[in-house]
Amino acid sequence: MSQIKPKWPRKQRLAEFAKNHFIEPERELSRLRRQLKLGDLPGELEGKIWFVWVLPDGQPAYGYSEHTPERPKEIRVEKTNTGNAIADAILLKHEINQGIRLR
Repeated sequence: MSQIKPKWPRKQRLAEFAKNHFIEPERELSRLRRQLKLGDLPGELEGKIWFVWVLPDGQPAYGYSEHTPERPKEIRVEKTNTGNAIADAILLKHEINQGIRLR
């Protein structure tokens, strides 16, 4: 008996994945390739073409097999509370602009 091949997750070309998820896909391709090489994004290289494993909704299929990475853990930032509303607002704006946590 032959095994039934599951329909999902499927491989999607990296260029098509970028086109579906980004406004300027050409600018994102090198970053996505780097994520694939590091194992941060589930995918594989076949010949010279990178593929991303995706689910039916188009999102990356994290952790579907032993060779693909788990979904990265999200870091939750607690609200900075100095007791001064103006200082808290300035610190929050700085964290958002820098993309980092102040601590």
